[in-house]
Amino acid sequence: MRPADLDRCVGILNEGGIIILPVDTVYGLAAKGFHPAAFERLDKIKGERRTPYVLAFASVDRLCRLFTDLDLFQRRIIRYLLPGPVTLILPAGESIPAGFRYREQGIGVRVSTDPVLRAVSRALDGPLWATSVNRSTEPAPTQFADIQPGVLKQVDMAFDGGPTIFRQPSTVVDGRRFPYRILRSGPWVNRVEQTLSRCREPVEVLVVCTGNICRSPLAAAMLQGSLGPPEDSLVRVSSAGTSALTGNPATPEIVDIARDWGVDLSNHTARQLTPGMIENADLILAVGPAHAEFILENDANSCSWVRMLGEPIGMDVIPDPYRLDPESYRRVTEMIRRAVEWWSGEIRRLVPREVPGEPARGSADRRAD
Repeated sequence: MRPADLDRCVGILNEGGIIILPVDTVYGLAAKGFHPAAFERLDKIKGERRTPYVLAFASVDRLCRLFTDLDLFQRRIIRYLLPGPVTLILPAGESIPAGFRYREQGIGVRVSTDPVLRAVSRALDGPLWATSVNRSTEPAPTQFADIQPGVLKQVDMAFDGGPTIFRQPSTVVDGRRFPYRILRSGPWVNRVEQTLSRCREPVEVLVVCTGNICRSPLAAAMLQGSLGPPEDSLVRVSSAGTSALTGNPATPEIVDIARDWGVDLSNHTARQLTPGMIENADLILAVGPAHAEFILENDANSCSWVRMLGEPIGMDVIPDPYRLDPESYRRVTEMIRRAVEWWSGEIRRLVPREVPGEPARGSADRRAD
């Protein structure tokens, strides 16, 4: 899309207009997210709406800024499948104004692989309402020539981008209630099935400090001990350092303090943080801002699941006691103990469990526009 077209497109959307864009899956109607007049116009064009509209975001990070209370398996799905030809249905929580919710069917979200849709959303500085260019009872068009002339007359701007990449509607995943499942098969369905099967595996929590010989190994061991073994808690906790001397043991001071608390760090060996560790983690707890910056430099997409270890006790950074006096070690370890106590409860809350005997959902929401 040319810059002049992009500017015109954004101007139309800001005024409540409707445009037609080629997405990676099908041609879509797009409107500015949470614009009341545009929302009503979409309803008129679509006719009888049977499913929620989709919020399309410029990036995974922007999606996670709006949906701040995602559980760790929902985040895993997002990390492995977005951007992609996948629509994820999420609960329509308080972040979605009541007037924009559709019954109890949640809200669809997408981060498309198509650069045009993402560029428009980025220029608009907000999500787009997106839905296929068809009435609810008709097939979704995958090339411009298949769009009904009557629909073209009702929009303010339309782009002909040729055939769509995947030439079929997106795969739809219901992420409202665990275990998550596919509502509609489409592109990447095998990849989606593999990702959903991974939601049966423990979530990976990674604690990161500098040398991985005092703060992060103690925090990781205490957190795992509080949560319980991975096979029971569905959480596996590990640690690494941004400047670790691989193989170094934990400091004697930390080993002694850990022993007093019933934690054994005598066999700990330092690990250097790697891109693979960052990519595999579902939640990263950084000991200080410098560690968070290091992580983001290696993987910009990880910003949505990097948190500060000292966040619950109001600490931007938990000080490094390395080579300081015993009293410094005691103060730091007490900070870690308090932070871990909070994180233990928070992580339990963020790991969904299957509810035994819960009735199956009906098939009324198996389609998505």
